[in-house]
Amino acid sequence: MKTRTFIIISTLTAFFFGSCNSTPDLKEDEVYTIINEIIADDSLQVDRACWKFVDIPLTTEYEKEFTKQDIEFVSRQKDQFKNITIKPNKLKWYRRRNKAFVNTTIDTVCNQGILYHISFPLISADRKKVIIEFKEDCNCMLGGQGGKDLYEKKNGAWVRTKGFDHWISDNTTLRNKEQLLVTNSITLFPSPHGRHAQRKL
Repeated sequence: MKTRTFIIISTLTAFFFGSCNSTPDLKEDEVYTIINEIIADDSLQVDRACWKFVDIPLTTEYEKEFTKQDIEFVSRQKDQFKNITIKPNKLKWYRRRNKAFVNTTIDTVCNQGILYHISFPLISADRKKVIIEFKEDCNCMLGGQGGKDLYEKKNGAWVRTKGFDHWISDNTTLRNKEQLLVTNSITLFPSPHGRHAQRKL
């Protein structure tokens, strides 16, 4: 009897402490809040976006930016949100002319006019590091630009600290060729004009 009681107490204790140490899963509203904060803090004009989240794999290069706990957390969230889409009235950007935040228009066709393709963010367990892709596509001969970036929350604001696989293309057929301007693993420094100067590592 004593042995059985000891096993039950040990099991309950392990479960209790395991629950205390586990990181709570992301909520959908948290995901939108983080994306909106990044859009605002980096002064991105995401006025129109495709309804599909782009999936970016957790590569070895990205894993270097996260802890082991973060990697487990990211993997769990990718599975939890694998079918999520961008809902209307959830993304916002700051329109300077109106001095107000406005809703991003969510496009369900995604092959006409200028719009953004946004990846589902890779978010650290403490919600202070994010890797996300913003890809601007004009669906025309001008092509587009994009890349993945590491953002870190510092003093309450998201700061873009590193870039991966940045590209600029004058048309879609060149996007995957060597003629592209590609910047792998760049460190970003704030510039006095609100943009970011880039220095290749």
